[in-house]
Order: sequence, then structure tokens, then C-alpha cells
Amino acid sequence: MNRLLNNMTVRLSWNLVLGLFAVLVCSLSALGLYSLGFAEQTIASLQQAGQLESFGVFASVMRWIIVMILLVSAGSIVAVVWGVNLNVIRPLHRVVAHCEQIAAGNLAEHIEHGNANEIGQLFTSLGNIQQRLAATVGTVRQSSQLIHDGAQEIAEGNRNLSSRTIEQAASLEDTASSMEQLTSTVGQNADNARQASQLAATAAQAAQRGGEVVNEVVSTMGEISSSSHKVAEIIKLIDSIAFQTNILALNASVEAARAGEQGRGFAVVAGEVRSLASRSADAAKDIRTLIGESVARVETGSSLVGQAGNAMQEIVQAVQKVADIMDEIAAASQEQSNGIGLVNQAVTQMDQVTQQNAGLVQDSARAASDLVGEAQRLREAVEVFRIAQQQLQRPLSRQPAVDSWARQQYESAERKVATEAQPPASRTPSKPVDADDDWQTF
Repeated sequence: MNRLLNNMTVRLSWNLVLGLFAVLVCSLSALGLYSLGFAEQTIASLQQAGQLESFGVFASVMRWIIVMILLVSAGSIVAVVWGVNLNVIRPLHRVVAHCEQIAAGNLAEHIEHGNANEIGQLFTSLGNIQQRLAATVGTVRQSSQLIHDGAQEIAEGNRNLSSRTIEQAASLEDTASSMEQLTSTVGQNADNARQASQLAATAAQAAQRGGEVVNEVVSTMGEISSSSHKVAEIIKLIDSIAFQTNILALNASVEAARAGEQGRGFAVVAGEVRSLASRSADAAKDIRTLIGESVARVETGSSLVGQAGNAMQEIVQAVQKVADIMDEIAAASQEQSNGIGLVNQAVTQMDQVTQQNAGLVQDSARAASDLVGEAQRLREAVEVFRIAQQQLQRPLSRQPAVDSWARQQYESAERKVATEAQPPASRTPSKPVDADDDWQTF
């Protein structure tokens, strides 16, 4: 009987209740109509016969009719209440109890029912809702745990990356400062090289002028040597004249001695002439000696001046080579200064980018920390629900992708920096000097 009532649909039960009330109303109406008819007949008979017995019978019948109506009404009401309580109220109380359990977070309790009516369908739908909610909660719980673990790893990686980025920013800042000092030093070296090149050019011009002066001195010394030779020949001629004059004075003295008294004055004059000739010869001899020494010294000086001229020529050539080398050094220093200036700009840009990356990494670290807090709150919110062990899904696989992602980002950044660091193909050096040799020399 209970199984039949449990399987009875709500519509059928309410149709039965309505039918029962309709039967009750019809019965009461029929009894009322019968009572009215019986009352009319009784009143008519009483009026005709004047007997009271019929009125007693009527009263007795009316009492039984009223009792029957009350019994039927009471029975109908009890049947309706019992049927509604058994078929509707109790299942609804069970539904409310299950809903309260679900609202309290208990998803592990199994919903059992044996009804095949609308209440049974409600239990079935509620059971499906509980199972799906339990599966969803289990998935969310596992996912929240994975998110929490991943967020912690991301936060830890961001903290490490933030510290490394800050260290890299500090290193780049020191490198930028060193590059600025190096740029200033190389620029100063380039200025010094240009000044040295100008001084070398000035020295080359001075050496060239000195060589020209030495050549003029060599020419003058040659002329002096030629004049000395001419003077020596003149002195030699004077010596010959003095010798001849001495011989003539000696002959005049001999002739004056032969002349006796008459030639005594002429002999005196001849003696004086001979004395002067002898003195002239001695002086000419001394002059010839001095001229000879002067000629020898002039020849030595000419030789030395010639050697000095050759040395000055070699000095001029060496100074010219030094000037050319200083020009090349100045050009190479200028190229090095330009290259270091570009490197300094690149380092400055890298410093700025690294500072920006440090800020972004700090923001990412804060966002990861916030994500860890949200994941923790999500996990705490999901921990409120209790689900059966068999409803837990298989743990989701998670791979530590932080290191691989960081490695890929680092490799891509290295490739980008290497691409940007390559010089353009159209750039050619102003001097035929190899750039690698310049950097090695630097």
C-alpha cells in the first residue's frame, strides 16, 4: 500500500482528492435533496394523519444522516491529510533536508528514493545536481591546488628574477658609468692623438726646413772649401814671389858688393828687401800652414755637414712616417671613440630597458603574490564542501614550465641583442684599417 502511494503521482493524488471531494459534495447534495424530499413527505403525512410517530422517525433519520455526513467528512479529511502528508509533505521535508546538507557543503551523502512520481523525479534531479556539483567542486579543488602551487612557483621565480634583474640593472648601471668614463678617456686619447698628429706634422715641417738649412750649410761649406783652395794657391804664389824677391835681393847685394863704395846704399836697400822677402816667405809659410789646416777642417766640416744633411733627411723621412702613423692612430682613435659612443648608447638603452624590466618584474611579482592569495582563498572556499572519495578525479598533470619559459625568454633576448649588435652592411670605415685590429689594439 505504501509503495503504491509512494509511486502515485502528485497529479493523480490531487485528482483523487478532488474526486473524493466531488463525491463528498455530490453525496451531501443527494443527502440534502433526500432530506428535503423526506421532510416534505413527513410534513405532508403529519398534516394528513396528525401523527407524531412519523416526526420521530424523521428526526431519527435526520440524526443518522447528519452522523453519516460527519463521519464521511471526517474520514475524507483524514484520508486527504494522510495522503498529502505521505505523498507530498514527507518527500518535501526530505528534499529540504538534502538541500540544507548541500547548502552546508556536504556533497558526500547519497540521495536515495523509491518514488516514481514527480517527487521521485525531483529527487533524481537533486541527486544529479549533487553529483555534478561534487564533480565540479572536486575539479575546482584540484585546479585551485594546482593554481596555488603554480602561483607559488611563479611568485618564487618572479622574486628570483626580480633580484637577478635588480643585480643586472646595478651591473649595467656600473657598466654604463664605466663606459662613460671609457668614452671620455678614448675621446681624450683621440684629441691627444690629433694634437700629436698636428705636432708631428709641425715637427716634420721643421725637420724639412732644418734639412733645407743643412743643405744650404753644406753648399756654403763647399764654397768656403773652394775659396780656401784659392787662397792656398794665392799664398803659394806669394811665397814664390817672396822666394824670387829674395833671390833678386841676393843678386842685388852681390852686384852692390862688386860695385864697392858706390853700391853700398844699394846693398843696404837690397838687404832690407831681402829681409822683407824672407819675412814675407815666413809669413806666407805660416799662412799656408794655417790655410792648409783650415782647408782640412773645412773639408772635415763639409763631410760632417754632409753626414748631418743625410741624417736630417733620414729624420725628415722618419718624422713624416711618424706623422702618417699619428694620422692613422688619430683616425683609429676617432673610429674607436665613435664605436664606444655607440656601445655607450646601447648600454644606456639596455640600462633603461633593464630598469623597465625590473619594474615590470616587481609588478609581476606583486601580481603573482596576489594570485597566490586569491588561490589560497579559493582553496579555503572549496574546502568547505565535503565530497566522496570516489568522486575525486585523477590529479591533473602539471609540468614546471617556469624554467623552460624563462630559458626561452632568455634565449630570445640573447638572439635579439645579438641581432641588434651587428653593424649595418652599408657602414664602411673611413680608413683602410680592420675594425677587429682596432678593437684588439684598443
